[in-house]
Amino acid sequence: MSTAIDRAEHVLHEAESGRVQSTTRTFAWPTAFEWFFVIGGGLVLFLPFILWMGENELRGAGKIQWYFWVSALISAPHVYSTYVRQYRKTREGKVSWLLGVPSYLAIVLGLWGISFTPYFVETITAVNVWQSYHYLRQTYGIGCLYGSQANFDDMIRRLRWWSYHLCFPYLILSRWDTLYEAWQGASYNIIPVQFDDMLMRWLMLMMFGGIYVQLVLEAVLLYRNRWKYRPTGLICFAMFLGVHYYGFSVLSHFQRGFFAVTIFHSLQYLALIWVLERKHYISKGVRWLELVPNLVGFLMFWLVMFVLGFGWEQKITISLNHWWTMASTILLAAISVHHYVVDSFLWRRPVGS
Repeated sequence: MSTAIDRAEHVLHEAESGRVQSTTRTFAWPTAFEWFFVIGGGLVLFLPFILWMGENELRGAGKIQWYFWVSALISAPHVYSTYVRQYRKTREGKVSWLLGVPSYLAIVLGLWGISFTPYFVETITAVNVWQSYHYLRQTYGIGCLYGSQANFDDMIRRLRWWSYHLCFPYLILSRWDTLYEAWQGASYNIIPVQFDDMLMRWLMLMMFGGIYVQLVLEAVLLYRNRWKYRPTGLICFAMFLGVHYYGFSVLSHFQRGFFAVTIFHSLQYLALIWVLERKHYISKGVRWLELVPNLVGFLMFWLVMFVLGFGWEQKITISLNHWWTMASTILLAAISVHHYVVDSFLWRRPVGS
């Protein structure tokens, strides 16, 4: 197992702490599994297939309901893995038990209440914007985890924070601008926005500033570390920028792009949880069989996702159409919001790896 993981509690989101002075550490290269799935998100595994399918098949779903089944087979396990980690951290006393079922029920009740107001579509839109931010923050966390060097200090941490976050506004708003163009206007369930071209140019200029900061950061690290320099941080940044620019901003690949981002995010998250949980339980002397998440719990969770998703896709019967669609929307959105809320606490530095 890569020793980079052994330092996870010290390097995840270090830029936000600013308490650790310049240090010298020893790091090993990531393992092949980490390169392929955690840093690379399994991209080489599925991107050729997505490109081969093409826009028309993904849009029309002529063969199968691609988005539904990928959500069921990949997105559901990645959300469930959050709860595997949350369960351990709750038992360790690192996060509150209120983040579990009480938090989810509160979110459901909140969305249910909002459904009686004129602002339900706006709320679901906000959830989807949060999803974009959640995707970007995950890749920032990967950059923190694998981007450290033998010689590292607070200035480098701050530069890394800025290099990523200067890119966020353009990528997030670009997704919604692309949605507007792809759908040729508004939608009945979320609100895409056509942003002013001048605003998007300024945000793109800001993104170029983030790229410049990252390159300066890498040059400083190369100068300081010499032959000990590790390009993993630069590779993580390139993956972050390339995958999300393709998925959020390229109109001609609208369907393929976001499909790729969704799978990339899910596989990367699953792989990271696997690495961290495996490392923890092996250190406790637990057998490999016990590393597998509770299968009964996962099957129950997957069944809920399937039933709600099926309700969204098929709408069951005409008489229950409105009720079933609204219930599916609220409960599925609540799972997404709960996932984002829990993640906001699970990856804080005091929680550890």
